[in-house]
Amino acid sequence: MLAACGFQPRGSFIRATELGSVFVDAERNLSLGEEVKEALVDSAFSLAANRDEAQILLRLTDESESERVVSITSNGRVSELELIHAVNMLIASSEDGETPPSYQPDQVFNRVEVTREYTYDETGVLGKDNEARILREEMKRDLVRQIILRSIASLAPSIAL
Repeated sequence: MLAACGFQPRGSFIRATELGSVFVDAERNLSLGEEVKEALVDSAFSLAANRDEAQILLRLTDESESERVVSITSNGRVSELELIHAVNMLIASSEDGETPPSYQPDQVFNRVEVTREYTYDETGVLGKDNEARILREEMKRDLVRQIILRSIASLAPSIAL
């Protein structure tokens, strides 16, 4: 009924299929390459089989997983730990849809990072190891989600209001 009266929301809605096919250019040792591809397909992107067929290139490099001590108890034992999972991403798209996309020499990588903190108790090591594993899985899903959202945001044309 709203569409019949000519109402349109501010800005415009862009379908992922309108943006073109994506080639995920990920390093071999990247643990989240397949998850990113699956998430792109779930977000209605089409994947290109190779770089030459793509209108969009998504490069993922320098993945790192680390942990650091956040706080210690009064007797010097670890009390809290912080888990960090990060990756660099770079997007290139075809300007006119005809020429192949290419990365610009001055283009800067975008660092996508997820952090989580958890308490550590050395009396419950097995439980805390399991908690850390679950947190790392959640962080990986969150990192993939952020990569997809940042990709969509950088590919959507800016709308003048």
